[in-house]
Amino acid sequence: MSMGNNFQRTSMKSIPPERGAFPLDLGGQCKASMEAYMACMKQQRNGDHSKCRDLSREYIQCRMNSNLMEQDRMDNLGFDAPAASTAPPSSKPAGTHSS
Repeated sequence: MSMGNNFQRTSMKSIPPERGAFPLDLGGQCKASMEAYMACMKQQRNGDHSKCRDLSREYIQCRMNSNLMEQDRMDNLGFDAPAASTAPPSSKPAGTHSS
């Protein structure tokens, strides 16, 4: 009798993670933002990874907009202050621009 049979009979119970399980981006919808984020992380290999935070936010937002992950508030995902690049242009009240 082979020892391999014992392992085949044993079933392992898998427990899904609370967060982090989402479909792969097989269509490449968020590939550009992912590549920009990864390039930043490589550039900051031993440095300040916080410089890549806005790129990370853009990637996560792209995934949510493309239905590749569940919609959630950014503060629930660890992003405290909104990035200037992702704020909608209409977020400033009219007439508040000063020169």
